[in-house]
Amino acid sequence: MRVFTILFLAMSLCVWSQHQHTRKPKEIAYKVHSHNDYQQEFPFWNAYINGAASIEVDIFLKKNNLYVAHGEREIVEGNTLEKLYLDTLQRLTTSNNLRELQLLVDIKSEAYTTLDKLIEVLEDYTDLQGSGKIRFVISGNRPEPRDYTNYPDFVQFDHQDLSNLDEIPLEKIALISLDFRKYSVWNGLGRLVQPEWETVKRIIGKVHSFNKPFRFWATSDTKTAWARLADLGVDYINTDRPERAIPFLNQMERNTYRQKTPISTYLPEYGYPKAAKPKNVILMIGDGNGLAQIAASMIANHGKLTISGIKDIGLVKTAAYDDLVTDSAAGGTAMATGFKTDNRAIGVSPNGERLQSSVELTSEKGFNTAIITTDVIYGATPAAFYAHQSERDNRRGILEDLGESELDFFIAKEGAKENTIQENFKIIEPRQFNDLEQPVAIYLGENKTLSLQENGYDALAKNVKSALKVLDKEKEPFFLVIEGAKIDSGGHENDIMKIIREMLDFDCAIAEALRFADASKNTLVIVTADHETSGLGIVGGDIQSGIVQVDFLTVDHTGIPVPLFAYGPKAASFGGVYENTEIFRKIEHILVQEE
Repeated sequence: MRVFTILFLAMSLCVWSQHQHTRKPKEIAYKVHSHNDYQQEFPFWNAYINGAASIEVDIFLKKNNLYVAHGEREIVEGNTLEKLYLDTLQRLTTSNNLRELQLLVDIKSEAYTTLDKLIEVLEDYTDLQGSGKIRFVISGNRPEPRDYTNYPDFVQFDHQDLSNLDEIPLEKIALISLDFRKYSVWNGLGRLVQPEWETVKRIIGKVHSFNKPFRFWATSDTKTAWARLADLGVDYINTDRPERAIPFLNQMERNTYRQKTPISTYLPEYGYPKAAKPKNVILMIGDGNGLAQIAASMIANHGKLTISGIKDIGLVKTAAYDDLVTDSAAGGTAMATGFKTDNRAIGVSPNGERLQSSVELTSEKGFNTAIITTDVIYGATPAAFYAHQSERDNRRGILEDLGESELDFFIAKEGAKENTIQENFKIIEPRQFNDLEQPVAIYLGENKTLSLQENGYDALAKNVKSALKVLDKEKEPFFLVIEGAKIDSGGHENDIMKIIREMLDFDCAIAEALRFADASKNTLVIVTADHETSGLGIVGGDIQSGIVQVDFLTVDHTGIPVPLFAYGPKAASFGGVYENTEIFRKIEHILVQEE
């Protein structure tokens, strides 16, 4: 077994201050109003458990009973205000489990008699009145504003007129609500046209100038509508689907990213001979890095990325042999060997046969070979280029394959101090890494990844630059695999901040590869992904401000094809739509069959 050497690399990182990449303030909390709550399958509880700040209940007075109904024809015997709402609130108060809540009582029968009956009923619920947590707000048919002060302190009103705010007793006003349809025909998709946006913004501003919260009713009930209303400053966001609106709005801050100062990018020169055979190949894999991840990072970086300067683009299908949705093991194996395999398999066919990898192929042809990853070296994607195991979690077997591989060097994180590693690696000083006289491992600390939040954007780029400097000294051609591994982690965690930071780190590494390709004019750079992670969608943002807002479909991988960008001699060979296995075959054809 070949003995590798470990090099601890001291990295000088470009430090960015925290304010350069931030989300909106975390203290912002959006309030949701459960409209027509009594029509829910589980009235009160569906909204309350999900965290609604306001719950609407329509009441109709009939035979001295307050029925929960929109009209007399909808009355169901037994469905009273007390049974469906007040008794439940009373039990929560008695058990000290009641949280702050606004109960918007929408009167559908005659205002004065119904309200008098409501006051009579509420006076029997003294615990609710004294809890300090429940606020009863009268909406729908209401008394004249001049009569608001005639009612007890535990009752306030939902005012619905902007023309007389200077005349009404504001101390009795809990909120102000208006019919959205009077100001806009927007259907809740896309965005409001500018005149309507300005009108709505002006209305909200006027209400807020009186220090009162605001609500629209008759709004569209879509994610886009919820987000736009929140951005406009609507205090209570109307919905018939609180179980969906509340989790969405609660995630809006986490799913919004702002990059105040963009990182610098590199524009490739395109001075290479396009028809020539490349001497070197750099294959760059952004783990989990789909088109949406790239686009979100481009928006955050104020519209620019190094990768966006590459003109030759393909679209890669990523399905595994046994599943439409691949994992990194099967995805990496397909790119590394040209054959589909089952998920979890590393460098072997579905029946366990050993498959030759591009590292092994190029090594046989006299290439220097190397792997750089922000993950551990036995991670599924890098392992696919040197190991042959049916199970990606067979760490010992993968490391044994590493010891027997033809890799000239690798740069990776330390994952664990186990006997297999200690028996095969020797530590040397950084200054000794100047040539490839022996196989070398550049082994970076005990953690799988550094915190980009603390350390900036060029960790991977500096490693790539150092590696290319060493490879360039050699007479032999080289095949270099570079993995930006933690874009995938951000996807699994549904963390847009991590996705973008890791993608920007990866883009800086792409810049180093392109600079080298422009200097050498004989290096083919291929940038792609093993799969997409999270089903990322971009739902809003602003390029000039570096703001991007996203939503997620899943915490897992998806079957979405991924883009491929190629730069250098023979880059045009990578255009079109094809299987991930074709990446290996195209490289093989260019480097081996075109001799």
